[in-house]
Amino acid sequence: MIGIYLNLILIALAVSALICSVSFFASGSGIQQTRNYTLAIGISTFLINIGYSLMAFSADVTKAWIPRFIGLYGIDVFLLIELSFLLYDMKTKIGTHAIILGIFTVYALFDLIIHGSPNTFLYVRYDNLFTSYELQNRAHHYFHYSYITIIALTMFVIGVTWYRMQKTRHDKDFALRLILSNLIIILEALPDIVAKAFVTRHPSFFYCVGFSTVFFMWYISIIKQSYFVPTIKNTAAEVFGVVDVPILILDFDGKIRLFNPAAKRFLGINENTQCLRDILNISDVEMLRISAKARRGEKSERTTTTKDEKVCVLKNYIKFDSALDPFCIIATVLFKE
Repeated sequence: MIGIYLNLILIALAVSALICSVSFFASGSGIQQTRNYTLAIGISTFLINIGYSLMAFSADVTKAWIPRFIGLYGIDVFLLIELSFLLYDMKTKIGTHAIILGIFTVYALFDLIIHGSPNTFLYVRYDNLFTSYELQNRAHHYFHYSYITIIALTMFVIGVTWYRMQKTRHDKDFALRLILSNLIIILEALPDIVAKAFVTRHPSFFYCVGFSTVFFMWYISIIKQSYFVPTIKNTAAEVFGVVDVPILILDFDGKIRLFNPAAKRFLGINENTQCLRDILNISDVEMLRISAKARRGEKSERTTTTKDEKVCVLKNYIKFDSALDPFCIIATVLFKE
C-alpha cells in the first residue's frame, strides 16, 4: 500500500506545482520573462510527477514505459529551462546563449532516445497494486546520469558566476537559493545511481520529490524577488502620496472617498470635507453631468474655480473593475498660472 500512497503524493505535488506556476503567471507579478520561466518550470515539474505516478498506476507493464518517458521528458525540459534562465539573467549574448542551450538540447534528445527506450528497464507489477522498474540496461542508465551530472555542474558553475555579478543583498540571496537547488538535483539522484536501489520498489520517488523541491524553492525565491521589481502595483501607493498634484477618488455621487497629501495641501481638504462641491465651485447640474458621463465610462474635463477663486482644471478619469464596469472616478485638479 505504501507505493500507492507515495504516488498519490507525487500527484499532489504535480497539481500543486501546476497551480502555483499558473497563478503566478496570471498574477502579473514581477517581469514577464520571469513569469514565462516559472510557468515553464511548473509545467515541467507537473510532467515529471504525473509521468512517474501514472507509470506506477499502469496495470499493463508493456506500456508502462510511455508515462515514464513523459516523466523523463519533464526532467530534461526542466533542466534546459533552468539553464536558459541563468543565461538570460546573466544577460549572456544571444549567440552564446543559443550555442550553450543547443549543445545541451542535443544531449537531452539523446537522453530521451537512449534512457527513454522501452528496454532500459524491466517493468514489474508489485502485489497487483503498482508498477515499478528494475535496471535492465546499465549503459543507458549511466548515460542519463552523466547528462544530469554535467548539466547540474554546468549550472552550478554558471550560478556561482551569476552570484558574483549580483550587487544587492536580495539579488545575492535569490542567486544563492537557486545555486543550492542545483545541488539538490545532484543529491536526489544518488539513491537511483546506486544499482542496489533498483531492487527496491520505489526508485523514482526520490528524484520526483527532489525536482519538486527545486521547483518550490524556485517559486518561493521568485515570489520574494518580485517584491523588488518596480511595478505599478507595488509603487502606486508611493506615487499617490508624493506626486505634487491634487488627486481625488470619488464615487458617482461626487463624494470624496480618498485624497492624496497634495489635495489636502492645495485644496484645504479636511475631515469635514464630504464632496467635490465642498472644495470646487461646481453646480448640482454640472455634478450630475460628471456623474452621468462617469457611469457610462466616459472621462471628462472642465475649467472651474476653488472656493478661494483660484482657476483650475478638473480632469476626471474612470477606474473599471474586472468586469469592465466603471466603479469610481479618479480626479486630478490642475491649477492654471
